[in-house]
Order: sequence, then structure tokens, then C-alpha cells
Amino acid sequence: MTGTMKKILSLLMVLAFLMAENTAFAEQPAAPEASAEQVAAEAAENSGIIDAALLNQWADDFATEHQLTDSYKDFSIGFCYTGTGDSWYYNADVWMYSASMYKVPVSMLLAEKVASGELTQQSIVSGITVEYAESTALVYSNNDSGHAIVSYLGGTYAGKCSDQTEKYTDLPSDYFSSDFIDVSYYTARYMTQVMKTLYDGGEEKFPHVIEYLLQAQPGAYFRLSQKVESSYQVAQKFGAYEEPNGNNNNHCTAIIYTPTPIIVTVMTRNIMDYQNIIAQVGEHLADYSLELDQQVEAWRQAETERAEAEALALEQTANDAEPEMQMPETESIDSLPAMPDENPDPAGNVNTLDGISQEDGNNTQKRIPTAVIIIAAVLAAVIIGALILLLIARKRAAEDETMAGEELDWTDSEGTGKTKSRRRDTEEAENPERGVKKVKRTDSTVRSVKKRGTENEYKPRH
Repeated sequence: MTGTMKKILSLLMVLAFLMAENTAFAEQPAAPEASAEQVAAEAAENSGIIDAALLNQWADDFATEHQLTDSYKDFSIGFCYTGTGDSWYYNADVWMYSASMYKVPVSMLLAEKVASGELTQQSIVSGITVEYAESTALVYSNNDSGHAIVSYLGGTYAGKCSDQTEKYTDLPSDYFSSDFIDVSYYTARYMTQVMKTLYDGGEEKFPHVIEYLLQAQPGAYFRLSQKVESSYQVAQKFGAYEEPNGNNNNHCTAIIYTPTPIIVTVMTRNIMDYQNIIAQVGEHLADYSLELDQQVEAWRQAETERAEAEALALEQTANDAEPEMQMPETESIDSLPAMPDENPDPAGNVNTLDGISQEDGNNTQKRIPTAVIIIAAVLAAVIIGALILLLIARKRAAEDETMAGEELDWTDSEGTGKTKSRRRDTEEAENPERGVKKVKRTDSTVRSVKKRGTENEYKPRH
């Protein structure tokens, strides 16, 4: 019986393993962390109020017109409309040397310490006051002041505290290349998000940073556009540096205070007329933001209605999914569904036999695999059978034990096979003089015997 139980337990373990493995097909996998390519794809598809297709077409035409498409040239744009927080990016994940743009995020790190009370504007950092370090680094792009801030914060000359500034974006950690940490390479996407964080935090979180950027480079970069310079305030920071390998980097990032402020970053590499390119991009996006201002109220209303419709549809779907008690219907053989074809449906619809998924157009429904149901039923049957066998085995063992005890009581201890009664008869025949052992009788027994003796002429034995 022990061997049978071992086989049953082994079978149960195998079935449990198969059931767990099949159930895994029905589970939804955890969403992986977004990669750099996924970040770019999501930004292109989910640009909100911004017409990404329209801006992409404009940027393509602009790059072609200004001959910015040669292989040795790089041209990137980042744009954020603060009215809704929506962004648009064009070729914005190319890593280029940041040059002096790094002075914005490191100044933000220092300003946070001032906002928290750890420092004041007159505190000394690397031999100079916080006020002097920030103002000269941001207004005049003073390199000594920038390096003093980096040194105070514990960064390196090459890395520029990049590892401390990731927090100013919502980009996943695997977005950042080693060049970002080691040698301060930036992308237009990263820098645009840093400037959005600066705009959102403002004076309360980053005291004096925007104030100094509003004074920087009058008549240059984005402020080279007469229309922008005369119409709006611009808080900007440029970066310009020619690397030893010959790559000439020229960038600028800014908050342009249109009626609804916008953030624009333009990064270029090996482009000669970079200041004019930057100014034209800023002017075009400033004009585009005015169009968005006229659309934003209608867009918000449409978004509200869309959200309400989606919520209603979701609620309706949940209600429809609730099971209803229905009497089973008898089906004839003719009404049973036909077996699926071996070849897939040319329309692309899928109806899998294992029940893992069913697709109908763009809708996908998940249900429990048929294999899981079958295995669960088999497992339940095996468990019930094992319990029944176990009960039968215990009952038989109890009966065998009882029978063995009775046989032991009545079997001759010397192994002759004679019963106690037969042995007593034999002894009396062989030794009549020994007589029979007297049986102790109770008074009631004696009275009973005497009564029978009177009626039946019973004569007591002596």
C-alpha cells in the first residue's frame, strides 16, 4: 500500500506542476520599464493638444531648406506647451556635449539648498558667495563659477553632477547613456524636461535661477528674433563648445513667456548658422503656441467629454461582464460549432483552442485556458480517489489487526493446533482422577440450578 500511496503523491505533484505552468499563460505580464525608444514613440503618439504630425512636417521641411540633414550634422528640438504640459520632440534623443547648458541644472541643485534653508545667498561655496556663483554662471556663463558650484556639490569636472540631476526629469534610468554621467552629454528631451521642472518650481523651489536667466544673452540665440525679443520675456541659457574631435556644439534652451509660456530647446552639432537656426525655431513655436491658446478651451472640453465617455464605456463593460444565471440549452449535433480550420483566418482574427486569447478586430479578451480547467478537474478527481483509497486501506488494516488478535487468543501456544477446549477434554480422559476444576457459582446460580433440579429431577453432582 505504501508503494501505491507514493505513486499517487507523485502523480499529484506532476499535475500540480502542469496546472501552475498552464495558469501562467492566463496571467498578465508586468509592464517592463520604458526604454529610450519607447519613450520617443510614446511622445510621438501622445502629444495631447499638440499636432505632432504638423510639427514633424514643418521640421522636416525646415531641415531640408537649411541643409541640416547631412550625415555629419545633428539638429534636435524639444518643445513643451505649459498650458497642458504636452510636449513634442524632433530627433530629440541624440546625445551631444552639453557645453555651458549644464550650468542650469547645477544651479538648480544649489538653489534647492537655499530654498530649504541650508544655505543663503551670502553663504560661501568654493570661496565665493552663492549669489555671485549663480549670477555669473547663468547671466555671463562664467566657467569658473560653474566649476565652483560643481566642486561644492561633489561633482567632477567632466561629469558636472549629471548623476544628481536625473531627478529633474521623468525619464527612466536606462534612458541615460554613460556619456551623460561621465562627460555631461545631454539630449533635447532631457534639457526640455529640466527647464519644465524649473518653470514649475519657480522662485519658491529654485530662488533666483529664472531671474538670472532672464538677463542672459540679450539680442542672441532665441532673442535674436526681433519678434520674440520685442514681444516676450525670454529666460535662456546657451552652450557652445568645439570638442577635440572637431565636433562643434551650439545649443540653447529657454522659457519663452508667450501668453501661455512655452519651453524650447534646440541642440545643433556642426551647423554653421546655428544662432539664426535657433532663433527661427523659437519664433515658429512661439507663433504656434498662440494657435494652441485659441484651441485649448475647446480641447479641454473635448478631453473632458472623452474621459467621461471612456468611464461610461468601462462601467458598461464591467456590467456586461457580470455572469447571468441561465438554464442550459440542449444542443443538437448539427448546432455544435465546427472544428476550426488549420489555416489562420485571412482577416487576422484568432480563435485559439487553448482558450488563452480571442481577438476580434481591435478588441482582445482574456479567459481561463481550457487546459487549466481540464487539469483542475483531473486533479480534483485524483485527490478524491486518493482519499477513498486511503480510507479503504485504513479499514482493511483495522480488520486484519482484529482478526490477528482473535487467532492469537485461540491458538495453542505450543503450536499443536489444538484449541483450549479440546486440550481440556484430552487431559480429563487421560487423568480422570484430577477431576474438573470447580466453577464458583453465585447464589443466584445455585437457586436456578435447584429449581431446575426439582422440576426435572435434577441431581446435583458431588
